[in-house]
Amino acid sequence: MRERSPGVWELIVEAGRDPLTGKRRQVSRTFRGNLRDAKKARAALLVDVGKGRHTGAQATLDDLFGEWIVELRRKGRSPNTVRGYELVYERNIKPTLGAMQVTKVTTKTLTDLYGAHQARGLAARSVYQVHACLSSMFTQACRWGWRDSNPAQWADPPSIPNTEPTVPTPEEVRLLIAEAERGKRPEMARAILVAATTGLRRAELCALRRTRDLDLERGLLRVSASVVKMPGEPAREIPTKNRRTRTLALDDLTVAILGAQLADVEARSALCRVDLVDDPYVFTDAVDGSVPWKPDTVSQYFGRMRERVGLDHINFHDLRKFMETYGQEMGYSVTQVAMRAGHDPSIAAKHYSGRVSETDRALANAVASLLAPPRESNEE
Repeated sequence: MRERSPGVWELIVEAGRDPLTGKRRQVSRTFRGNLRDAKKARAALLVDVGKGRHTGAQATLDDLFGEWIVELRRKGRSPNTVRGYELVYERNIKPTLGAMQVTKVTTKTLTDLYGAHQARGLAARSVYQVHACLSSMFTQACRWGWRDSNPAQWADPPSIPNTEPTVPTPEEVRLLIAEAERGKRPEMARAILVAATTGLRRAELCALRRTRDLDLERGLLRVSASVVKMPGEPAREIPTKNRRTRTLALDDLTVAILGAQLADVEARSALCRVDLVDDPYVFTDAVDGSVPWKPDTVSQYFGRMRERVGLDHINFHDLRKFMETYGQEMGYSVTQVAMRAGHDPSIAAKHYSGRVSETDRALANAVASLLAPPRESNEE
């Protein structure tokens, strides 16, 4: 500790050696006050350095957010998840709190922020997303020793109103399929049916490949990847949402629909005299099958199509709920439906042997029967 000028002290504390370079490290702080208070400040700095809190002592929320995002990527969080946090922070946190020191943020600071957003008309769900982002950030700050407590722990975001999930009826799904068949993209009709009978997520549907994921002779579909498209980047594959691979049984109708889709992909490449890649995507606009559909493009086309038939309340994701809801209504267990949809692997793992069970095949046939074309009766 040394006095650089009257009443201005430089506090220096040893912080060990850098684990990578082996070089000696020191932590330096400037303190203004008398000698007695400077000694107390140095003692407090010694405690902070000993507990590893010195790194974030002067950090702002902007600093914390940047380091936290790096940590999320290191942990392998989905690019869509990371992008969602970035948008929430840039729009609703950074303008107000970005320059504030991490150690100065209080529970009152956060509740005031939530109240200000509510006053300007931000939806309760959006305010809750702000809370979730801040809570996770400060949890990480506590792990790093930048703070002793999480101020978001006691900050109350607004309650999110319970909304009834939208579950399309079999008639509505058939109407959407019929409209897609009449449009310029009849392959969308096949995508709708496959999503409704298998419960695949939009990104999982886009990632299906001919050889890796389909065994139509045995009636099996392997869900092994998802497709993500970030701004300024080409579409690419990432692991599924729960990072698990699952195998689903297919009913005869879905097998036929997937077979027809593959036949169209192969016929198009032959017509254009272009060879398909070794393992083309099932749903692709590329002549060689090398580029998958983009999830957002699927949603955009589906959105225009649903408007034409007056079903604006239905999203593509609701096709997944169709399988889940009707599967349970027809007597199949929550666990069986969850395994098929790729939900809650901790529960599914207790009941799943790794093979496709006969129950799953029965579930596949039961859900597909709701969408099968009516049989024509032969009158004598």
